[in-house]
Parts: sequence; C-alpha cells; structure tokens
Amino acid sequence: MIGIVVGSGCRLLHPPQPVEKVLLASRQLSRQALSALSQQQWDQALAFSEQAVKTCPADLDARHVYAEALWANGRREEAVQQLEEVLRLAPEDAVIYARMAEMHLVLGRIGLARQYANQAIERNPQLTEAWVVRARTAREVGDFRSALADYHRALTYTPHHPEVLLEVAEVYRAMNQPDRALATLHRLADTYSPGEEPPQVLYLQGLAYLSLNRAQEAAEVLALAIQRGGASADGLYQLAQAEAATGQLLRAQQTLQQALALDPNHAPSRQLLAQLESVHPVQALLPR
Repeated sequence: MIGIVVGSGCRLLHPPQPVEKVLLASRQLSRQALSALSQQQWDQALAFSEQAVKTCPADLDARHVYAEALWANGRREEAVQQLEEVLRLAPEDAVIYARMAEMHLVLGRIGLARQYANQAIERNPQLTEAWVVRARTAREVGDFRSALADYHRALTYTPHHPEVLLEVAEVYRAMNQPDRALATLHRLADTYSPGEEPPQVLYLQGLAYLSLNRAQEAAEVLALAIQRGGASADGLYQLAQAEAATGQLLRAQQTLQQALALDPNHAPSRQLLAQLESVHPVQALLPR
C-alpha cells in the first residue's frame, strides 16, 4: 500500500487556486503518516493523515492514506467509508477498487469483495492485486480451480511474487496435489538466497514430501524449518512422522515427547507415540 500511494503522486480533484501551499502541506503530512504506518505507530499515522485530509480535502492520496491509518487502528468501517469517498471522486481508480475488495474480504463480505475485484480488473486487467484478491474470494468458498486461474493470471504480471506463490502452493495442497505444491514451493524457494528460505516455505515443502512418501527429504527439510523458525507441536509431530517412516523409531519418539512438552494435549502426537511405543517400547518421559 505504501509503495502504491507514494508512487501515484498527489491526485487532486478540481482543486482551488492557488493550491501550492496546501498541497505541499498535505504531502508532508501524508509522508509523515506513511512513515508512521511503516513503523507501526498507528496513533501517529492516524493523526498525521487526518490532518492531511483537513489541510487538502481534494487530495485523494491523502484520503487513501487516511483510510489505511483508520484500518490499522481498527476503525474498519470508517476506513471503508473513506475509500468509498475516494471512489466517488475518482471512479476509475483500479487500485482503490482492489483495496476495497481486500477490506471487504477481511470483513467476511465475500460477494462484495468479488464485485470490487471484478471492477478493478475491468479498469486495469494487469493489476496483480486485483487478480490476487479475486483468487482469495474463490479460495474462501472452496472454488480452488477458479482461485488457481486467477493466481496464475497474477503471476503473469508479477512472476516471482512470494505471497502469491505461497498461496498457490497451499491451494494445490488443499486439492491433494502435493507434486504441484512441491514444484511451486521450489519455485518460491528460488526467489530467496540460499539459506534464507522462510521456515513456512520449508515446512510446506516437508508436508509435500511426506505426501509423496519421500520421508527422508521430508525429515531433513522439516528439521531445518524447526531450526530456523522454532518448534511447535504440529511441526514436531510432522517431523516425527517423517522420522518414523525412515525407520528412526527412537528418534521419532523423542521428537514426539518434545511436541508433548510444548502441548501436552496435542492428540496426534499422543496417538502416534502410543503406536510407536507398542512397536518400540521406551521409558516414557512424560506422565500420561
């Protein structure tokens, strides 16, 4: 959002003359608001952006920043209303339509979100954000094929978009197509320098390897994901499954005990541990 607003310049609708003084003041306040937003200083962002709109009510970019500050402060209906005002004054702005779609999607208004996404696409068919948010509306209702079509259209315009690639991989996983999920995750991993792949990408790779019965690779990548991102009961459980599948039963049991130390009520870990102990008894490390 910040990049879009900064890059678009200051849009004025029938500004009064002269405008130089109020325009400069509005721009300065909007820049301060954007800086505060980037530093998660929500109250300051709201104060600066509100003053920017008061200083230059015809500055549509100031209104856009104000809407984002309202949204960040949890005043979501007011944020939507502010963007509706921007659209009333600039009805051909595809970026604002796409942002409206995103907001309505977060608010659970799937139908409205899709309508705004469609209007964004009509105005700018090459706008990545519009295709992405329409894909998310389809994914939300379980229409994975339509979601994939829109995600891939987004990737036509932004081929190495990490967030989109990650969501595509998750859709393939939901469709029980681990081979395609893994291929997408490898493509995503290639956008990072070696050793800098996010833990979530590694974790999803591990799940795909498990689904493909490539247990050794799953164990390696899941262990790396835990090393980089920290342990969770779910992550340790998946690692234990991979270890057990490679015949490392004792190591798998130890991993499951670590999972239960984090979450004693983690049912999948308890079930798998009971199964493994029936085959390879060890002294329990945790009380049952």
